[in-house]
Amino acid sequence: MLCGIEIHQRIAGKKLFCNCVSEAQPKKVKNFTRKLHAVRSELGEIDSAVRLEQARSREFYYDAPVESTCLVEADDEPPHNLNPEALDAVLMFCELFSSKTVDEVHIMRKNVIDGSNTSGFQRTAVVGIGGRLKTKASEHKIQAICIEEESAGIISGKQGIAHYDLARLGIPLVEIATAPTLKSGKQAQEAALAIGSLLRRTGKVQRGIGTIRQDINVSIPQGARVEIKGVQELSMVEKTVDLEIQRQKELAKIADQTKKILKGRKIGEKFFNLTNIFSGTKSKFMLKLLSSGQGVYGILLPGFSGLLGRQISPGKRFGSELADYACIVGVKGIIHSDEDLEKYGISDDEIAEIKVALSTSPKDAFVLIGAKQEKAHNALSEVAKRVSMLHVPEETRRANPDGTSSYMRPLPGKARMYPETDLPPVPITKQMLKQAISEAAKMLKNQQQKQTLLSSLNDELKAQLAATKGPELETFSIALKLGIEPKFAASTLTNTLNTLRREGENTKNLSQERLASAFSEFKKGTFAKSAMPEILRLMCKEAATSPAAAAKKLGLEKITGKELQMLIKKSKLDLKGLFSKYRMRIDAAEATNFFKKAKQ
Repeated sequence: MLCGIEIHQRIAGKKLFCNCVSEAQPKKVKNFTRKLHAVRSELGEIDSAVRLEQARSREFYYDAPVESTCLVEADDEPPHNLNPEALDAVLMFCELFSSKTVDEVHIMRKNVIDGSNTSGFQRTAVVGIGGRLKTKASEHKIQAICIEEESAGIISGKQGIAHYDLARLGIPLVEIATAPTLKSGKQAQEAALAIGSLLRRTGKVQRGIGTIRQDINVSIPQGARVEIKGVQELSMVEKTVDLEIQRQKELAKIADQTKKILKGRKIGEKFFNLTNIFSGTKSKFMLKLLSSGQGVYGILLPGFSGLLGRQISPGKRFGSELADYACIVGVKGIIHSDEDLEKYGISDDEIAEIKVALSTSPKDAFVLIGAKQEKAHNALSEVAKRVSMLHVPEETRRANPDGTSSYMRPLPGKARMYPETDLPPVPITKQMLKQAISEAAKMLKNQQQKQTLLSSLNDELKAQLAATKGPELETFSIALKLGIEPKFAASTLTNTLNTLRREGENTKNLSQERLASAFSEFKKGTFAKSAMPEILRLMCKEAATSPAAAAKKLGLEKITGKELQMLIKKSKLDLKGLFSKYRMRIDAAEATNFFKKAKQ
C-alpha cells in the first residue's frame, strides 16, 4: 500500500490576492450568478475532470459579504500582488520542515469549474521542494510545500445550480504534501497530527473548525491511485485510509469477475423506456416520479446478477459506486435488481414486466433510473461505462463522516494546469530567507521553553494548556512565579475558563493582568481554591471588580487559622458537614488537619 497526505491549513491575516480580511462577520451581502466553461491547458488539452463538470452545465449563485469580499473575488478585477505576509509564513514553514525553497515563486492556474472559484481556476504556487517530517514513531519525506488560495464555501447544491459563499474564497492556504511512503492509516494519522501541531505552534495559522483539512492519496498494487478530499476530523484519517484499502481490494475482485463475464465485450448502451409498465402503479415512489413529468428508463447488465449487491465497505455496495457515477450528471440515484425492490413499492408483477422488457435471464442484472429522458440516458451511459471497467479506476472522492467516501470526478492530471498571466513571478530574496530562518529558530526556542514550563503537568493538562491561543500560557508562568500549585493554575486556565465560556460568560474581561491578580489574591489567602470559579464568573460580568472585591461581594472570603478553629468548635459539625456547608470558604487540607489535632 502507498499513501501520501496533503494538509491544507489556512494562514492568518488578509486574503492572498487582495486586502480583504478573512474572518469578518457578514452584515451586508451582495449576490450574483455565473456560468463557467472549460479552457485548454498549457499543453492544449482539456482535463477529464473539467470536461465532466462542463457536461453538467450548472449555473452558480454567489453570496458576497461586503466586509470580506471585493471585485477580485467576483473576478471583475485582476488579482493584486501576492500577500507578502502569507508568503513569509510559508517560507518559515519551509524552514521548519527543512524544505528547499525555490528561487522564484511562479503562480499557476489550476482549472476548477465546479463553481468553487468564480474565475474557473484556483491559483497555486510551489514554494518549497522536499523536506522531512518527524513523528513520534518515524520520519517521513515531504514532497512539496505550496501556497494557494482557499475555495468558496458550498451552501447548497441543487439540480442544475449550486450556491456558494465567497467569504472564504482567497484566504491563503499552505499545502504540505508528504511523499507516498506512508504504510498504514495509523502512519497517515500520525503524520497529519505532527504537521497540524507544528503549524499551530507557529501562531501564523487560523484556528477552529474548518481551518484545516486533510486530503489523502491511497493506492494498492491491484488498485489505483485515489484521492480522498476533505477529511475534516483528524481522528478519521486512519479509518478513512483503512476503508479505502478495503474498497479497492473488493473492487479489484469485482474487476476480475467482470473480465470473466464480459470476455472482451463491453456493456452496450441500449436503453429501454419502461415508463408504461408503471402506468397503473400503486408505488408512491413511482407515482411521485411520474407526476413530475419524468420517466423510468433501464439498462440490462448481462451476467452481473449478485455483483451489484456485493459489499465493498461498510454501508457501501458496488451498486453504490454505480449510483455515484449516475448522480454526477444530476439524477438522484439508481434502482438495481440486487436490492429489495419492495422498499420502492414496486410490485412482483411490475418486476416481472421489467424482466420481460429487458429479456433478462437468471444471471442478469438491471439498473433503473427515474428522470427526464436525456438525463436518464446520460446517467445510464455513466453506469455502463463504470460497469465495463476492467480495473479499479483512478478517482477523486469525497470523504464521508463515517470514514467511507463517495465518487466526485476522475482524478485530474497535468492537463488542468497553465501559467497565471496576471501576476509576475515573486523572487525569494536573501533577506526573506534570513527572516524565515530567524522566525523558525525563535519559534523552536519558545517551544522548548514552553515544554520546560509545562513539564510539571500531566499529559492531559499539558496538551490543553499548550493548545490555548490567548494569554493563558503566559499567565500560567506568572502563577508559578507566585508559588501557585501547577495543577491548580493549569486547571483554572483551561477547564474553569472553558466552562465559563460554554456557559456564556464574557471571558474577554479576564485579561492576563486580571487573571494574575486572581492568583495573587488566592496566594494571599483572600479566598479558597474552590471559590476561584465563582470569583472569575463575577469578574467576567463586572470588568471593574477586583478579585478581593468579588470575594467580599459574594461572601466567599476565606475562613482560616484561628477563625476556622473557632468555627469547628462552635459549629459542632463533623468534617463532612463542615465541607458541605463551608466548601467554598475553607481549605480542605487545613480543616482536616484541625480535626485530626482536635481528636488527639
